[in-house]
Amino acid sequence: MIDLHLHILPGLDDGPADMAESVEMARCCVHDGIHTVVATPHMLSGAYNVTKGDILAGVRAFSDQLRDRNIPLGILPGADVHALGDLADRLRAGEVLTVADGGKYLLVEFNHDGLPPRAAEVLFAVHLSGVVPIITHPERNTAFQDDPDQMLSLVRAGNLVQVTASSFTGAFGRRAEQCARNLLLRRMVHLVASDAHSLKGRPPGLSSARKVVACMTDERETRDIFEANPAAIIAGKSVIVPEPLVRVPRRRWSIAGLWR
Repeated sequence: MIDLHLHILPGLDDGPADMAESVEMARCCVHDGIHTVVATPHMLSGAYNVTKGDILAGVRAFSDQLRDRNIPLGILPGADVHALGDLADRLRAGEVLTVADGGKYLLVEFNHDGLPPRAAEVLFAVHLSGVVPIITHPERNTAFQDDPDQMLSLVRAGNLVQVTASSFTGAFGRRAEQCARNLLLRRMVHLVASDAHSLKGRPPGLSSARKVVACMTDERETRDIFEANPAAIIAGKSVIVPEPLVRVPRRRWSIAGLWR
């Protein structure tokens, strides 16, 4: 599997405090069946002054540590970028880091307490820059929890969606779990990533979530979400996604445990 979103570089944001913890997180990834990760510190969040150069240097240093310890984990650069109004301008100026530094995809996060008034416009401007936004952890956002229908127009506009693995297992509470399942059954989940931050608070791992997803979808969709789609993204290739559904198929309500 490929984990497209985790905070594994030490000392840059609210991820691991030191290299020793980063190395142990890498071992956890390998043990869980993950062969490649994208390191994604927060950018433009206002809380951490992380630059593109910081991340690229951090990935090089961490790669050396993994090689010295014979840990078979590939690591690529990236960032979880806050959706500021001038995000597209900063992208064109080269201030933010795209997934794998490939210039094709960008992880974009909103505040958890709702959506800004111009959210769709910000994402559209990123599209006009030739980059596809990947909306990170929307199931933990109160706006999508209150009304998952808000995601329909964003997906139809060509944005991709990444849900946090532990949301499927209830780690972020019932509302986040229900929202994640709603989005999945309506074919609006294109990636699942750990968004890991540490060994204890939010450890790496995708296999538990994959079991849940496999029970709710077919084998092909599960493979796309955990393998094919992230592989295409880090290679800078197009991701073919299914048409989203307006509502959860009635026959799947009992599986999803949903109210809508």
